[in-house]
Amino acid sequence: VFDVSGKEPSKKWVQRFLKAHPEINAKRPRPLDPKRARAFNPATVQAHCELLAEVISKYEIPVENIYNTDEKGIQLGGGRKSSTTERIFAATDQNHYILKGDSLLLITFIETVCADGTLCPPGVIMPPGATGEWYMVEGIGCFSQSANGWTDNLICHQWFEKAFIPFAKSRNISGKPILLISDGHQSHETPEMRTLAFDNCIILYSLPPKTTHKLQPLDVGVFGPLQVAWTKHCETRAIQRNPITQYNVVSEYMQIRAQSMTSSVISAAFCKTGIWPTDFSKFSAEDFAPSKHSSTVPSFPPSFPDS
Repeated sequence: VFDVSGKEPSKKWVQRFLKAHPEINAKRPRPLDPKRARAFNPATVQAHCELLAEVISKYEIPVENIYNTDEKGIQLGGGRKSSTTERIFAATDQNHYILKGDSLLLITFIETVCADGTLCPPGVIMPPGATGEWYMVEGIGCFSQSANGWTDNLICHQWFEKAFIPFAKSRNISGKPILLISDGHQSHETPEMRTLAFDNCIILYSLPPKTTHKLQPLDVGVFGPLQVAWTKHCETRAIQRNPITQYNVVSEYMQIRAQSMTSSVISAAFCKTGIWPTDFSKFSAEDFAPSKHSSTVPSFPPSFPDS
């Protein structure tokens, strides 16, 4: 419109245009890192799909033996973003404020979900300082502290040995190999972890780099609802003058986790990524469209002579 008339279209003009053309609509786009746009391309995804399908078929891995793991970081204040929950104010109020904790202290949970909808006991990583009575909270797989509240090779190995292996083996009624899918971060596949995995008949499978936004169940359909619920919960607690602290963060998180990371949510995430049921035809040309601006396939102008 600007190129034709030299003027920016008004809001009403845009609304009338959209009404006249119901085949299009206006949506707020989500940002996508160019590296992720390039990484999620047909060649990479096809290679991943073929390899994963081959592993599942070759070793006859049942649904209850397919897992996905990743870290989930939370902040005591709920994070910088606010929830989308609307609050009631007096019509005469000019300032619409809500109390919100400003603590950005990071707590990390190593979360693992199973393709059959099972939620596994998490690993908890807290920064130095007070930890509260985390050991009184049911369902914790293991507990660690680090300088920044994030994971490292040693902590991930501890979780793998003390939390994941005992839990996964206790559910392995078929005796078939166990498949653990991760994002390929170095802490998820240390030499020590590979040795433990081999000894316990566990296959460590890494997703292609920069593709977890489409291929990892936790990122695709689990962590999003969890973060929304956690942010809303932190806001509610702040309004009640009872904010989340290091003393109660573990128990509070576990409550929200149980409400958000349900069996149906987990199963739907595995289905959406095509992992289980195994169906990689879910990805369409629209999914691959962002990768089209860069390609490894050579292209030539129409005037290029035939060989």
